[in-house]
Amino acid sequence: MDNISIDHAPGQFNLYQFPDKFVVEPVLGEGSLEIDRYSNDVNLKIISRQQPLQSSHQAIKVERINGLVGIIELVSGPYLIFIKSATSVGMFNDAEIFKVVEAELVPFKSSNLHLSERERRINQNFVEMLKNVLSTENFYYSIGMDISRSFQWLSENASPELHSLPLLQKVDKKFVWNAKLSEKFNTVEFSKFIQPLIHGFVGIRRCRVNNFSFNLALISRRSVYRPGVRFHTRGADSEGNCANFVETEQLVEFDVGGKSSNPSSNYKKVVTSRHIASFIQIRGSIPIYWTQKPNLKWQPTPSLKSSDGEQFNCFKQHLNNLLDCYGRDALTGNPRKILLLSLLNQYGREKNVGSQFRSVVEKIRIPTVKYIAFDFHRHCQSLNWKRLSYLKEEIMPDIRQFGFFSTHLSIQGDFWIEANPENRQYQNGFIRTNCMDCLDRTNVVQALIGIESLRFQLQYFGIINESVFNFDAWPEFVYTFKNLWADNGDICSKQYAGTGALKTDYTRVGKRTFGGMVNDLNNSLTRYFKNNFTDGYRQDALNLFLLNYTVDRNSLPERADHSIINFDSNGAAIAGAIFSVAMTLLCILISDNISASFFCLQSISVLNWYVLKLQNSTGSYSNCMTR
Repeated sequence: MDNISIDHAPGQFNLYQFPDKFVVEPVLGEGSLEIDRYSNDVNLKIISRQQPLQSSHQAIKVERINGLVGIIELVSGPYLIFIKSATSVGMFNDAEIFKVVEAELVPFKSSNLHLSERERRINQNFVEMLKNVLSTENFYYSIGMDISRSFQWLSENASPELHSLPLLQKVDKKFVWNAKLSEKFNTVEFSKFIQPLIHGFVGIRRCRVNNFSFNLALISRRSVYRPGVRFHTRGADSEGNCANFVETEQLVEFDVGGKSSNPSSNYKKVVTSRHIASFIQIRGSIPIYWTQKPNLKWQPTPSLKSSDGEQFNCFKQHLNNLLDCYGRDALTGNPRKILLLSLLNQYGREKNVGSQFRSVVEKIRIPTVKYIAFDFHRHCQSLNWKRLSYLKEEIMPDIRQFGFFSTHLSIQGDFWIEANPENRQYQNGFIRTNCMDCLDRTNVVQALIGIESLRFQLQYFGIINESVFNFDAWPEFVYTFKNLWADNGDICSKQYAGTGALKTDYTRVGKRTFGGMVNDLNNSLTRYFKNNFTDGYRQDALNLFLLNYTVDRNSLPERADHSIINFDSNGAAIAGAIFSVAMTLLCILISDNISASFFCLQSISVLNWYVLKLQNSTGSYSNCMTR
């Protein structure tokens, strides 16, 4: 594992915009980065901090920034993307993690006069697409540690060579969303100006159990491979990459000898040692070939068009990817186990996809791969959430057997180092959970698994004894844990489906509530509208940002300058009003008791609010790029 310096750099820069160049100057540290705005090759060079900034022109603008994201080529030429502002999420292992608040694009060329009118419209469309992606919640970076990789991976793969590399050269590009955008900066000298961004969720909470305090963190990393939005990106591709693939790492930091705090003069006197534990779960779309294109139906019917042999090869490739990442001990080569947990309905529109999934799993016959199917909706129908205990009982032996990563650190000088590497323990199995969207049902079950693993971790640290089977004696901690996981579920859902997650009331408070059902109604209606009318635009924007589509001025898309469907605020309000009235009438027609009638009155309020919301949240379905 890389040593972590207690004295961390703030990672802020001054950006000077001259007519002929950009200059990026660290607030602390030596050297500056110069980018020529005239050269199409984007010349980069380091200039000494002692040298005065030289240009034949006066600076147009000077501003404080939090680092560069990268460079992208659009119709008018290259654009520089940088982090304009960021906020601290918190500290973990003395490394600060930041969330991007605002990012900005600046063109190299100061004028678009060299473009035709159509080219200017297309260029502006691309700019708006990039802003759409950058405004999506929850891009993160860290100055002091590599948050694209798990603590277990960093421990297993630690080496002097890896430690000597700059951060940009040792990140996991599967989870770094600006890896392609920053390729021009991928040198030892230039990489310090780039902030490698993960997309997902980071939450850090201070917790107290049994008079012991510790930090609890969640880091969710969304894969850049097979990116997309709900109905437009399903299943796996020929390389085994799955839609909505997210790795979630649950972390515990437990200091011995005093409270954990920010670095200070008496820090080393207070804390004598540190224990860190990590538990990883993964989610991803059902790893076979299937689609579910939006067609104005509430739930489009999934389509399976490939042969059994093609489906088997697709799943086999995905499984090989999992085994490469999680299925083998990096030090010994010994196999680790993979549990495939499917929460699909075993009837109705989900049946065919689930049956095909089961079929390819049964054909693979790998001893270290286990499959469990749990029909979430059938077991928990009529809001009978206690039946989740059946699933818990079935997977508890696996959670216990898989274990978790744990290491013990001590301070030497200004660094934390592993005190007893030989006593390090590893997570030897991984649970891959999926439902149809890998959102709502998956969120509930991953939180259930997470708290059981956490119980074993706290027992291992001596915070609770082995006779403790739940955390009911510490309600404040339970509240913190559940809300952390619910926040994670909401953000993962917004990134894939466009709204917060459903069923989060169960994750937050342990039961379904009336307010939760009303919130689910709102989210379901919003998903319906976005999935059918605006998600094509989001899909194209993601492909542009990740450079899965590259702009060629000589081969521009035919339809990038207009939308297939484009609601203005009045049109959105009319469509929303019609939909609201229809749904309200339906509620009234089925209301045969007082409770149902009351629910309908609440529905009317929610739907009226929804109409107003549409006026501010509508977009366009561009579908302008080949996918």
